[in-house]
Amino acid sequence: MFQEAINTALQLAIVLIVALVVWLIFGRKRQTFRAYVGLIAPKGAAMAWALAAAFVFAPASIALFMTPALHDLAAGPNTVAGHMRAQGLSADVVGQILLVAFVKTALAEEIFFRGLIAKRLINGLGFIAGNTLHAVLFGAVHLLIFFVPGGPAFDPLIAGAFFLVSGGGGWFMAWLNERRGAGSIAPSWLLHGLANAVAYPVLAFA
Repeated sequence: MFQEAINTALQLAIVLIVALVVWLIFGRKRQTFRAYVGLIAPKGAAMAWALAAAFVFAPASIALFMTPALHDLAAGPNTVAGHMRAQGLSADVVGQILLVAFVKTALAEEIFFRGLIAKRLINGLGFIAGNTLHAVLFGAVHLLIFFVPGGPAFDPLIAGAFFLVSGGGGWFMAWLNERRGAGSIAPSWLLHGLANAVAYPVLAFA
């Protein structure tokens, strides 16, 4: 748990430093840093929307990673799920699941993709074009899993489904933040974190 907390803090620090540098160069005179990346309180029913959406995105993600082409990679020895399975289910592992799901993965990715990238593209290109381009980038990043050493063989159907689930999820999360959450990344953070928190133990122990 202690080592995972250190790794999480380092990853989050790197993302925040990158975002801070971008803000200092491009946004310091227009917005506070917190507003620039969406680290502000949401408004309206955005968190309720996020909670409801988690019941759709979590099963979709699990179903995708349970396919033979991706399951071994997603739950292999060097993955989050693999490490958790090796340790066995315990209070310490539950703490690691929550830390990784909500902070190391969800918070870091939401600050970078929805807070930094999506907002800049939406501000520059308009909501539809900017959010769509951001979603394409988010989906494309997830396809790198097929090109890393030891990754699964490229399968057009699996890759297409992977791209649509991740890219579609990214599009929806940015919509949720910008159209329902008054620019806060809290709704997408909740949705992303909940989906991860459900998926990790299923992959590890199912």
